[in-house]
Amino acid sequence: MTNKHFSADAPLKSKEQDKFSRGKFAERVAQVIAKREDPSSLVIGLYGVWGDGKTSVLNFIQQSLKSEEKVICIKFNPWRYGTENDLLKGFFFTIAEALDTKLIKKGDYFKDLVKNLAPHAGEAINLGWLGNIISHFIKKVDTDELKKRIEAALEKAQKRVLILIDDVDRLDKAEIQLLFKIVKLIADFKYTAYILAFDKDMVASALQERYTGANHHAGEAFLEKIIQIPLHLPTVSKEVLKQICYDDINNALAVAGIELTEHQVQDFLYYFSAFDEQLCTPRRAKLYGNALLFSLPLLKGEVNPVDLMHIEGIRIFYPSLYEAIRNHKKFFTKIFQQENSELVKKQIEDIINTAFDFQNNINKENIIRLLMQLFPNLNPRSKKIPFNFESYQKWDLGQRICSENYFSKYFLYSVPTDEIADSAISSLLSNLASWQSSLNVDKNPLNDLINTYSIDNIIQKLTNKAKSISSDIAYPLVIAIAQKSALISNTEFTCNFLTPLAQFAILSNQLIKKVEQDKRAELVFRCIDDASSLAFKIALFRWLSREDKERSEKEYFPDECINQFGTYLAKNIIEKYMSQSEDIIIDYSEHLSPIFDILHKYVNNQCVNNYVMQLIAQDPMAIIRLLTAYVPAAWGKAGQHKADFTREKYNSLAEKIDVSAFIKSIEDNFSHLLDIPDDYPSRYEQENLNEGELLIKQFLWLHNHPEKD
Repeated sequence: MTNKHFSADAPLKSKEQDKFSRGKFAERVAQVIAKREDPSSLVIGLYGVWGDGKTSVLNFIQQSLKSEEKVICIKFNPWRYGTENDLLKGFFFTIAEALDTKLIKKGDYFKDLVKNLAPHAGEAINLGWLGNIISHFIKKVDTDELKKRIEAALEKAQKRVLILIDDVDRLDKAEIQLLFKIVKLIADFKYTAYILAFDKDMVASALQERYTGANHHAGEAFLEKIIQIPLHLPTVSKEVLKQICYDDINNALAVAGIELTEHQVQDFLYYFSAFDEQLCTPRRAKLYGNALLFSLPLLKGEVNPVDLMHIEGIRIFYPSLYEAIRNHKKFFTKIFQQENSELVKKQIEDIINTAFDFQNNINKENIIRLLMQLFPNLNPRSKKIPFNFESYQKWDLGQRICSENYFSKYFLYSVPTDEIADSAISSLLSNLASWQSSLNVDKNPLNDLINTYSIDNIIQKLTNKAKSISSDIAYPLVIAIAQKSALISNTEFTCNFLTPLAQFAILSNQLIKKVEQDKRAELVFRCIDDASSLAFKIALFRWLSREDKERSEKEYFPDECINQFGTYLAKNIIEKYMSQSEDIIIDYSEHLSPIFDILHKYVNNQCVNNYVMQLIAQDPMAIIRLLTAYVPAAWGKAGQHKADFTREKYNSLAEKIDVSAFIKSIEDNFSHLLDIPDDYPSRYEQENLNEGELLIKQFLWLHNHPEKD
């Protein structure tokens, strides 16, 4: 995108560019100057707020006077001069140079005359005399001579001078007072006219401080003494300003390559009324269009375009409210519980009302309506609806600003460094189709993503898109996840489904259901073969075979098919992970319990026992490793530790091994632990034991007290 796409906040040069029907107004002002026969001076005030197009109208006036040979136009912009001395120099020399060039056209007649007003003409080289010019004018030193020469020259040439003074309201108060002092001093030159363009309220306020004492309207009274013809810029209708704004919006969308649906267009236009009061000048309309030209291309595909257009409107037209939203993410993205809703509602109202205190011309009703559209949790009706996880999913899918996962993008104008771009996910999905022909692990489309971005973020983005992923893409995506599963962390949680690896297994389960029926079983077998992580294979199988009255898995895989998967997985475990006398208890301790379940059910009921007894015969410490691996992690005041050996775990292990032989091994190798207390040995009462020894005591106690939990 190049700068040419931005709407420059520059004044229009010619009436042909006029969109606000001000050309005729400018022509009439020009004719007042050109047709004036009275030789006395004339001062016109052109009033309008910042950004209303005053400079453009001055340009139109100047253009209208080009064909008038009797009028010399001189443009003076006092805002270009930084100091008081610069302002004085600029004013007098702009006029003197224009008169020399356009009237006398020989030498520096008037510039020399101005210089001679200084008490020491020899100081002109170092400019030290400039500070004295105004004082000499005020004291009437040689001003009569200057006036006579200028007036005589203008009368002889039958010319009239028009001095256009712009941006008066951009000066500071002292400079405004100085400029009007100059105009007041020389405004009675014959054959001269002035048009001063400014915001009347701002200039009157600056003059008020200089001429206090008379009354509360001294600034306006001073203007009335100087301005002979006060003119206000013709009003631009709201509809015209809106149309200009809409043209710039369409331009920004086209540059970004974004095409809104009919519903999105209606949604945008309906809530855009929140900005009606603020869309009051052409400049404001241009500012909004330029804001979208900047933000839409940056965030294309990463956020909801309508939400972005609305929040950018708040940024341009309600900056205090924009800051309040940006700084209070939790209030605008959370769904709060019913019992806290009133307190939260009061806090949010205070935040919004405080922001409104810094803004004028607010239509609160429309703004609140827009805020409730952007952030549905602000709607009072939402407080009466129980928490619904589907709302979060809907906001994520829509890339809404109300989503915790998308909120920051709207204010950063980029994807956070720890987050994967939605465009990267879209690219991944589009690349899967071509990768499917080879399924080469070295060219796996997930390679770069998993090595670069947060796994949790990738899972979330893919899960959000799962429903919209087609069957032909679902197949290679499941294979891609299986191949990279070894890189996915599997931190032990009390709730195993919270681990990233389990989340990927759940996602794969959802995707398998989307694959065509005659390819689903083939895909599961392929996953068991290709998965680089045994933990992933187990997690995937457990989700495929989970027992749930409401589960729909049987609609996809009957029990016979699940048994085939279990048998195939058990064979894969034995051949790939238990061969060559490897100790699976060490290498896969976190998954030992489900591994034993699969082997016991799908190989034979002696498989686990034979393997365990073989390990114990080689190394009796395998007893401690087995019991430690068989229980999950737990957290307490002292940090992470192994949970207690429960009746449930005892029954599960006892079902798979010869308990008598196992206890005989304990007696032979851990005789000091055979004194079993009457009560269950808790870790707080057995502090002299290490974790493994405590688990042995607990196992023996459960064995000796079958009737107790």
